[in-house]
Amino acid sequence: MGVKRQPREIWAQTRLSVLERDGWACTRCDAELTVETGHVDHIRSGRHGSNALSNLRALCRRCHVLRADGRHRGMIARAIADGVIPSDWRPLVWDDY
Repeated sequence: MGVKRQPREIWAQTRLSVLERDGWACTRCDAELTVETGHVDHIRSGRHGSNALSNLRALCRRCHVLRADGRHRGMIARAIADGVIPSDWRPLVWDDY
């Protein structure tokens, strides 16, 4: 069974816990994060993932979008339009389970 969405109120608390635990910084590039800018990424997602704190990490939007995970494809077009990533983003993709 894969990751199930937590109810909004519970996810809000989980998200804050991860951002606080990770020192309000992107775990990939060390960019400073805020409640508004911080993303929480499932290290293992889908069938093999969970919402356990040990499977979650804080990322900035750029690093989250560029992570090699097919589930993130929906974020790419918007990130290009917003100028977060360049149109030639493919060489910047990263992965490190």
